[in-house]
Order: sequence, then structure tokens, then C-alpha cells
Amino acid sequence: MEQLTNRALISRLYSSAIEQLEDAHYDAQNWSEWYHAVQALSGAEKMVFVIVKMNQTVTNGGFAEFYEKSFGIFAPEVIYVLNEIKATASAEIVSSSLPVVNPNGLLDDEYKEFVFNIQLSDAQKTQLQSQDILYDSLQDVENLEDLLGDYLQVMIKG
Repeated sequence: MEQLTNRALISRLYSSAIEQLEDAHYDAQNWSEWYHAVQALSGAEKMVFVIVKMNQTVTNGGFAEFYEKSFGIFAPEVIYVLNEIKATASAEIVSSSLPVVNPNGLLDDEYKEFVFNIQLSDAQKTQLQSQDILYDSLQDVENLEDLLGDYLQVMIKG
């Protein structure tokens, strides 16, 4: 069997994840149902979903959009996956956004419930802009498609 390119592999896994989420019949207004629907994806699909969604939202509207569109509930998973694929600079930037949106240091379900429908203040949005600039500056330094794709290629062969 011929090996897929990293882009094709990521695209295939992302499409599969989206298809499964569309078929999952969960209440998208309920953080717990949405979170558990994503958790039901395979390991590779979940990795691709959280990284692609984080990258899309941050590239489109910054970390403020990432949190306000409720993808922030996956921030701990995003950090874990970024570290796992050796995208440590990206992981550090996402980690540094957490205290801005979660100043009380809530964990687990309390964090997810708190951040699911968060409305950020102007001060929080301003603080997050520094993470946006840092994230944008990584574009030529830490290529998430290459790192994620290479990791998945090894994972699939394993």
C-alpha cells in the first residue's frame, strides 16, 4: 500500500472525525455531550480534530476566537497533543493562554463548564493578542502539519 502524504493523512482523519461527529447526535449546546462525542473518536482522529480546530480558529481569529467558539474546552488536550508531536513551542503558547481565560486555575469538568460559553473581556482579548503574535511567528519554525503528519505516520505503522 502506498503511503499517504502527511496532508492527505491529516485530511482523511479530519474528514472521518467530522463525519462521526455529525452522526453522533449530541447537543452542541451542552459542553459535556460535545466533549464526550469528541472523546469517542479514535486516538488519531481526536488528535487531528483538536489540532486542526485549534489551528483554524487561532489563525482565523486568534486565541480569543478559539476560546469564544468553545474550542477552549479542548485546550488541555491540545497542549498534550502538541507536546506529544514535539510541537513544544506551540504547546507553550497555548499553555500561556490558559491563565488569561482561567485566572482561578479551574481543572477538569469545572474548567470545561467555565470556558464553554466564555465571553472574554476586552482586557483578556488584549492579553491574548500577545499569544496570537507568538503563534503566528512559529509558522516557519514549527510546522504543525509536518509534525502531526510524521507522528501519525509512525503511529499507523506501529
